[in-house]
Amino acid sequence: MIVYHGTNQASATAVVSKVDVTLGGGELGRGFYAGENISLAASLAKGKFNSNGKVVKIDIDDTKYITLNIKTLHRKSYLIQFWKSLLKRKKTFSHLFNVDVVCSPFATVDFSYQYKFESLAAENVLNHDSNKQILQ
Repeated sequence: MIVYHGTNQASATAVVSKVDVTLGGGELGRGFYAGENISLAASLAKGKFNSNGKVVKIDIDDTKYITLNIKTLHRKSYLIQFWKSLLKRKKTFSHLFNVDVVCSPFATVDFSYQYKFESLAAENVLNHDSNKQILQ
């Protein structure tokens, strides 16, 4: 499975060295986020960090990924309401689903899925069972 993470140079270097699922936060709460769309990762990175924007490509061992406990959210309407609830309660950097990975559409993007890696088991797969590289 290949996913992409848009960020800045310093964070990209850190991610390639070691993913820490406790550092990030977003639409689904605390975790490390990656998406299936390289164009989206690149445009988000460049839009936020200009020329310092970088994309990390993460090629995860499929056999290890499918051993993780994965929660899939399919309904975008639910996701939008959930995200608004997290924002209102200031939980975008703390909420956990208590699974390894949450797979869902983006609340604000119509054409791509995101993966939130939130557990130590998921972190272990990202750090030991994947190849990570910064795309130039």
